[in-house]
Amino acid sequence: MKKFVTFFFLFPLSIFSQSSTLDFHSPENIKKFADYLFCQGDYLRAVDEYEHIPSNLRNDTINFKIMLCYSQLNLYHETEVSFLNNEFSEMKLDAEKLYMKNKFLKYPIIFKSSVSGNKFPFETYVENRNYFLKLRSIYYIQTRFNGISKKDLLNPFNQIQKDRLEPFYEMSLNPDYKSPAIAGIFSAVIPGSGKMYVGEWGDGITALLATGLLAFLAFDNFRADHKTRAWIYTGLGAFFYTGNIYGSIASAQIFNAKINFDFNEGIKLFLEKENYFLPQYDFCK
Repeated sequence: MKKFVTFFFLFPLSIFSQSSTLDFHSPENIKKFADYLFCQGDYLRAVDEYEHIPSNLRNDTINFKIMLCYSQLNLYHETEVSFLNNEFSEMKLDAEKLYMKNKFLKYPIIFKSSVSGNKFPFETYVENRNYFLKLRSIYYIQTRFNGISKKDLLNPFNQIQKDRLEPFYEMSLNPDYKSPAIAGIFSAVIPGSGKMYVGEWGDGITALLATGLLAFLAFDNFRADHKTRAWIYTGLGAFFYTGNIYGSIASAQIFNAKINFDFNEGIKLFLEKENYFLPQYDFCK
């Protein structure tokens, strides 16, 4: 019994004394904790832990994970600094792709530059030329730039990507806009027709009926010599008439803004599904 009691009290103490000798701040243990945070998606704390590892003890994977953390947090400046300040060997091409993605999100106009031979707007290997051309094509589609042929624009992509991008290319050249001026003129000639022109048939028919009713009531009261009521209906009719013209112009502008929003969101969704043409990195096996 005494032996059991002695073991019961001394065993936890021995375990504690051994654990107390562990160096939780060693580079190896910091890396293990940072990897855990990284795999949990806690990129802010993960990058802080990775940054505590001395630069001379970091390898390609750690440096690349630091870039990935900053990129996931949309910290564009920090991603760029991490790329420029760290050395890469085996993962240099991957780091450059992530660097270009960061540039695309931060300062996309840089992709308006043309590529001649091996010359790029920033340093990179020629192996990443196709990746640069993909991002440049996306920039041209987004900005509706028509200074490059459809063939050259879609050439960097595989067939599946081409099929998905082609509708965006066509939309960039011929967006289904509605003219605010035409909408206003339509409603000026026939009240409500401008709303119908932009597809708001319910509002258009309501505007037509309301304006027509007020016009009839004004005319009928003038004919019956009820001038006070006639002028009231005339004022209300004029208010609805001018308001409908303005509303039709605004509806056309809103319609066009929605087209632009859907267009940009569609491209953004395409890029996210394609992971911005980056490989899928599995560091959490």
